[in-house]
Amino acid sequence: MRDLPRFIQLDDTRINVDEIVSYGLGTDWNDDDEEYRYLFVETKTSEEIFQFDEEDADFDLDDKLAELDEMFLIRKLGRINFQER
Repeated sequence: MRDLPRFIQLDDTRINVDEIVSYGLGTDWNDDDEEYRYLFVETKTSEEIFQFDEEDADFDLDDKLAELDEMFLIRKLGRINFQER
């Protein structure tokens, strides 16, 4: 079961976790000069970057970003005290 692909669900899109090369939150301006936020995900195999606008997404951008961070970020394990022996 370890070799089965893992996916993340973003709206109606399922993205293979092993194909993700970058992700993050971005801001831009719409036609009415209003700032909006979006989540973007770039994969190895897709020609376009997936973009999920905050107003149109069926999920909270910050929650999904935290979920992606939990999968990909290497966290500090704590203080390591190296001593010579």
